[in-house]
Amino acid sequence: MKKKHVVISVIIIIIISLCFRLLVTDFSIPVNSDNLEYTLNSIAHTKGDFSQSSHRGMGWSLFNSVFFSFIQSDQLIDYSVTIKTLSIIIGLSTIPIVYLVSRKFFDEKYSIFASCLFAFEPHLNYNSTLGLAEPLMILSILTAFYFILNQNSRYFIIAAIFAGIAYWVRINGIWVLIALSAAFFITQKKSKKLFLYYVSGLALFLLIISPILVERNDEFGDPFYSVYKDTIWAGSYQSMISAIEHKEKISVFDYIGNNGVESFFYVYVLTGIYNTLSTIWGLSFPYLFILIPFGILFSFRSFDQNKNSIKSNWIFILVSIFLMCFTMAIVPDRRFVLYLLPFLMIFSVIPVQRVVEYGLSTFSFSRKQKDIFLIIIICIIIILSSLVIARYVPDSQLENEKLEFSKFALENLKGVTLRDYVGSLDYVNYILISESFQDFKINSSILSKSETYSETDSPDGKTIEEFILNAKNYDLKYVISNEKPGVLHPITDKLYDNYEKYPFLKKIFDSNEHGFQKLKIKVFEIDYKKFHEFVK
Repeated sequence: MKKKHVVISVIIIIIISLCFRLLVTDFSIPVNSDNLEYTLNSIAHTKGDFSQSSHRGMGWSLFNSVFFSFIQSDQLIDYSVTIKTLSIIIGLSTIPIVYLVSRKFFDEKYSIFASCLFAFEPHLNYNSTLGLAEPLMILSILTAFYFILNQNSRYFIIAAIFAGIAYWVRINGIWVLIALSAAFFITQKKSKKLFLYYVSGLALFLLIISPILVERNDEFGDPFYSVYKDTIWAGSYQSMISAIEHKEKISVFDYIGNNGVESFFYVYVLTGIYNTLSTIWGLSFPYLFILIPFGILFSFRSFDQNKNSIKSNWIFILVSIFLMCFTMAIVPDRRFVLYLLPFLMIFSVIPVQRVVEYGLSTFSFSRKQKDIFLIIIICIIIILSSLVIARYVPDSQLENEKLEFSKFALENLKGVTLRDYVGSLDYVNYILISESFQDFKINSSILSKSETYSETDSPDGKTIEEFILNAKNYDLKYVISNEKPGVLHPITDKLYDNYEKYPFLKKIFDSNEHGFQKLKIKVFEIDYKKFHEFVK
């Protein structure tokens, strides 16, 4: 393909991808979760506050602060629109990088196909519209990987720079350097300068991340501090949150000492790997789930791809999965593994290339038929992506009802409230900070602005009685129950239809009685005196 045709093709792909992203973007819906904290941190940077977050990297918020500095607004929604826009731009900017990485495996035509797989992937498209850090993380990782694929070992120095950027974006990003290092040493030709280039790259990586290490050491007494570092070994998500709330420190040796090596291996290795693979499997729909298995199979006997490039891809994937499994064992969040999709897409191109270029045992394609067949596959991918991404189109009515309930909660719930699965409390923080966001300080709790309201999701239990006993330890006063049971607190969601069986629960809110059409929840106040009488 001529260069101008490649450029035109990539531009068309970017335009189609932009349409997908705009389809699921509602700029009138404000940031309300992790993206709210990134937004507030970015605003704080513009005010000269460069404190280290206790649990977030500051690379994404620093990037946004450059653009925020040009905004002079007293409306938080303006910053919300900006961070979402920047997130979309970063996501679109990654498409050409995917093409360049793919060129290390395929010719122009199939590299463009790989770009389509990435550009039309519904989960990546949706994530890039939220104002979160993943698009910048994926961009930095893919760029670093591109330089690792070059056979000239001196390019490791450039790869280390982008690994350093990844570390700035996510404070557990050290695994990026580890995975790149493994691929570098295994695939590069051994030479006298190999070690020299690696040491130079490592020194540059440490130099880039040194401001983070120094600041964290000054603020927290530990250059690698994270609030999750001392609690991830709690054994479960609820236990981890509880440890954070009670400022407990739990080391891996504490867990092994209390539960044994077998339990550690089962929870943090087997469960972690299972959660990682099952999450990736869920992300592989609607079309990658067909291509990835065949791509993995064909990668073992690849003859059109550079062997070292295939090996590098395998090493990066496997090392990443192993290093991430400890986190995924406790917090199986799909955002932690989104970055693996582009690497799996590389394998996904191989079976398409095999079929198109070499046909099957019963037929083969002419050159024109090959091109037509490839275009048909791309059209099918676009259709499937459209069907899936339609599920992510924002429901303005639902979000407005969440906003209304968040106002109700702040005005009427005087005590600790159990967070629910559907996010009915999503806008509590936004409401609390909306008038004073210009004075926000990093690591300050937004909820502390309310003297009477607080949240938790720590209590757990297999029965209602067990849950209430556990909830008392957290001074829990209110429980939110959803019409459709979720994964966070399924036992309390069962109360939606049968709360009358429990006299110690007083219904104080019913979304149906308030005319809500989309948000279906009920709120109950716990009477512990009646509970103890009930269980006697």
